[in-house]
Amino acid sequence: EIRFTAADEKEQVQLYIEDNGIGISGKDLPRVMEKGYTGTTGRKYAKSTGMGLYLCRKLSDKLGIGFAVRSKEGEGTQIKITFPKNSFVY
Repeated sequence: EIRFTAADEKEQVQLYIEDNGIGISGKDLPRVMEKGYTGTTGRKYAKSTGMGLYLCRKLSDKLGIGFAVRSKEGEGTQIKITFPKNSFVY
């Protein structure tokens, strides 16, 4: 299951993307955005490349938006993308 929710704050909009998948181990979480890092759980699956979250982080940095990952092994993962409102002036 994948859920999308959003929160409209005064200075920013936060987009949350959550799943109820296998999650990420707490010891791996600090490194999941490193290029090529697959972690303990990722090494169990042949299709893991360690590039997905790395690329998301790099693109977020270039666009000037926030990108954060929270996860609990066996329960799922939450991605939070923060869009500053002042950068989207029409």
